[in-house]
Amino acid sequence: MNALLWITHVWGPEIEAAFEDLLAVEGPGAPHVWLLLDARTPGARAIAARYPRVRVFDEQTLFALPYPRLEGRGLMHHPHFPVLDFFLAHGGYDRYWVVEYDVRYTGPWRALLDRFEACEHDLITSHIRRFPDEPRWFWWDSLHHPTEAIARERRLRSFNVIYRLSRAALAFLHEAQASGWRGYSEVSLPTLLWHNGFTLLDFGGDGPFAPSDLANSVYSSHSSQSGTLTVFGSIRYRPARARAGPIPNRLYHPVKPRAMVEGPAARLRILLRWAFEAGRDLVTRRESGPEQPAARTAAGRRDERVPAGSHRQLARLPRDRSGS
Repeated sequence: MNALLWITHVWGPEIEAAFEDLLAVEGPGAPHVWLLLDARTPGARAIAARYPRVRVFDEQTLFALPYPRLEGRGLMHHPHFPVLDFFLAHGGYDRYWVVEYDVRYTGPWRALLDRFEACEHDLITSHIRRFPDEPRWFWWDSLHHPTEAIARERRLRSFNVIYRLSRAALAFLHEAQASGWRGYSEVSLPTLLWHNGFTLLDFGGDGPFAPSDLANSVYSSHSSQSGTLTVFGSIRYRPARARAGPIPNRLYHPVKPRAMVEGPAARLRILLRWAFEAGRDLVTRRESGPEQPAARTAAGRRDERVPAGSHRQLARLPRDRSGS
């Protein structure tokens, strides 16, 4: 049995409709759909009372978990904490899908979930990149441990607005964080899992962890060397859309209520920043010479071998309190 965790800190008619689209995923093998609701959401108590599977989280409780925090950063910069908190309370599921409130899919959600049901990977997510792909990304150095280290050149990043984790991966991440690892989840999740022998899959796009038969099939993303997902991908950081794009069976992010969409001036600033970064990347490529294509294995996938000396560590699983 799988769980699907839909996380939000805002509510309204459009947000409610998006959540209830996922609640409509039913039938044999369908996941248990849970609402993970920030306690600061206006009307959180009344919203939670309307649904059978809800977990309300608050910053104080999450920051009491035995995990190091990023200094000076709030819950927004620890988006995996609600997921780990849920796992510790409901550890009996086999896999855990996580979907942020501003992700939309222009096809049947059940078809998307079923498409990856046969995949045994421990982390399925979007936009997995290696350090050399985006060397100027801000969050690389957030990954830290008091006594252990993973070289920056061997780190990975991902864009985790929709992803799936195995039970074993979550158990490992719980113990890794409790042992002293901290970092922004877009670097800590893929890097810690990859370097401990867990398997990763990019379910679309064109990165080194995306199989050829999935490339750009579920979503598209484009990035600069600073790691900013640019305006042209169906999955991007900013600007927001007021509705999903026109391509069927496609993931889009961010899609927000119109009142939350950036105005013309903000959108222009985002576009100008993209143009500046694109120009800087062009200069860098010209100075460094032609780029070498990523190696592919005989199976048609890019080289995804586990680094030498790493091994899969299966952590002790928490007791299941899910009732499932």
